Amino acid sequence: MKVKEQILIEEVGGKTFQVRMVEPMECGRAALTHYFHNYGSDTVEYYEDEAIRYIKNNPEYLAFNEENISSITEEQLQYLLFNFKKNIPLSSPENPHFKFIDLFAGIDGFRIAMQNIGGKCIFSSEWDKQAQKTYEANFGEVPFGDITKEETKKFIPDGFDILCAGFPYQAFSIAGKRGGFEYTRGTLFFDVAEIVKRKQPKAVLLENVKGLVSHDRGKTLKTILNVLRNDLNYFVPDPKVLNARNFGVPQNRERIFIVAFRKDLGISNFNYPEPIDKKVVFKDVKEKNPVSVKYYTYQMCT
Repeated sequence: MKVKEQILIEEVGGKTFQVRMVEPMECGRAALTHYFHNYGSDTVEYYEDEAIRYIKNNPEYLAFNEENISSITEEQLQYLLFNFKKNIPLSSPENPHFKFIDLFAGIDGFRIAMQNIGGKCIFSSEWDKQAQKTYEANFGEVPFGDITKEETKKFIPDGFDILCAGFPYQAFSIAGKRGGFEYTRGTLFFDVAEIVKRKQPKAVLLENVKGLVSHDRGKTLKTILNVLRNDLNYFVPDPKVLNARNFGVPQNRERIFIVAFRKDLGISNFNYPEPIDKKVVFKDVKEKNPVSVKYYTYQMCT
């Protein structure tokens, strides 16, 4: 078998992906990168059909002299897999201890933290195109797009342990004294709650701006907690606002964190981390030898 000049995913994608992004139903490239990340595990079945379809529609990925691509051989997949994995700056742990999904991923802080403690991301979603580019540069994975669409939700695998989401908050239309699951419909939190209801992860980790505490005179936060505790049946300790500067990060970044645990796990107590006595400035974390990867700027809208 003759091999053409090697074509990496990044080189091909710069042309084909840019065009296809205008098609809201297109999940091909996201499915392909998720397929490679999960190759060899049961999770791969959620991405296989769409990934193979995408390869067949973009034969330049194969870099083989094949006139009629009716099937994809194991040799061809191994060739693509090798090229895919060799240039990922922030790769998943070899022997992960748990699996998580990454919603409203941004560029992404949740994934770095979870990978550092032994977690493997098996699904990511982020609609912002520039954030997707940075995410791919860091992790070698294109996040799926709009999580409010069923076309995106259908790719979320079963069996993950933790759902992570830094969702934007919105006011809810609350009737009566207490807002519940249905009163969140039409908001982005509703999509998070719907996924929790369907997939029943062991734990949920939500992050948001400090303003959520007082948003709509506290009604928004109360509704979120009510849905998690009563509608979804999770143990939810009181949320807490934490500042990144108190945990070894050179940034004054206050965020509220909400954690939830499935009640059948028997968890009835949770302690948030205590601030560490360590002052850090930017020069302490600046890379001396930055990686030679093209990064994209992304402005956080908070």
